[in-house]
Amino acid sequence: MQKLFILGVIMIFCGTAGWWFFLQSPPLQHATPSTPTATPKVPTATLEQKSVGQLFMIGHWSNTPTASTTQMINTYGFGGVIIMDTPADPTEIKTWTDEWNSVSDIPLLIAIDQEGGPVTRLQGANFIQTGQQDIHTQLQAYEIGKTRGQQLAALGITMNFAPVLDTAENATSFMYERTFPDKATSPSLAAAMISGMKSEDIIAVPKHFPGHADTDDDSHLMLPEINIDQTALDAFTTPFRALLTTNQPQAIMTAHVLFPKIDTVPATLSEFFLTTYLRDTLGYKNIIITDDMSMNAIDQQWTTARATQMALEAGADIVLFAAEPKLAIAALAEVQKAADADIGFTQKLIQSVERVQTLRDTQAETY
Repeated sequence: MQKLFILGVIMIFCGTAGWWFFLQSPPLQHATPSTPTATPKVPTATLEQKSVGQLFMIGHWSNTPTASTTQMINTYGFGGVIIMDTPADPTEIKTWTDEWNSVSDIPLLIAIDQEGGPVTRLQGANFIQTGQQDIHTQLQAYEIGKTRGQQLAALGITMNFAPVLDTAENATSFMYERTFPDKATSPSLAAAMISGMKSEDIIAVPKHFPGHADTDDDSHLMLPEINIDQTALDAFTTPFRALLTTNQPQAIMTAHVLFPKIDTVPATLSEFFLTTYLRDTLGYKNIIITDDMSMNAIDQQWTTARATQMALEAGADIVLFAAEPKLAIAALAEVQKAADADIGFTQKLIQSVERVQTLRDTQAETY
């Protein structure tokens, strides 16, 4: 037994050292890994497959030179872009997405907020504008999702941050115009809309788990609080729980909302909400994406770099830098530094990369 124990320690040490060396390497540099003398306990992989930058999505604005975003993807290996606004001629977006993909070693996740209604980046008669408040049947939801999916796919967009599953029955809530009109039917309408987009190979991302308060507290400006305890959590998350029982979406976006009777940090940074509750209790197995990490709900209390590490440690797979994409550079360095010092965190990153890579592989088969 003693010999087996010593052998196990040696194997774990070798694996840990290998990953420490791997994460020291700058993103997207090609290196030839040394051949291990023994099978390590920790999985090994090439830098291209396991680059931490794959877990970062950066924003692009129409007044930003396309080459600037291209350079960030090429230099840091960022795995996704969210289009924040659109040019006068929206068909120009296709040239953006083609250029970004041309410098990436992996198929990029190109996202947009095309909810319909008040949050619709692609405006005009050439794009369906129907908001969720005006959707009442599953057939209507499916057809809108399918049409919207066709329109996005034509521009090289692969992901839509929609539908909204927050509950807002109060007309003064900042989410009201963005939600479905009836809490009871919102899960089935969301599932139909997701299916419609998926039929056109668009990854739909329902949001914002576990839900915003039905108030005018806007997480872009402040950190909203919801004063319920764990006994009330299932009831509060009914739309998400109902969706997950019938339809496991390919990705879910988090909410920057604090539940002080449950955790001391917002849901986006909470291991309880992202891992214990969403994954372990509700059985969700796919991608978790944060809301924008530069929103006031986060950056008034934590540096973006520190919050990014906290979100990934909590269980997020992709962190979003929509409004301030250059903040992703410092955050990436912080995450790599933390992984150097903590093999447990490294293994979490590996799991996230593997989940995201599975999604990319699925998406690549359709293009």
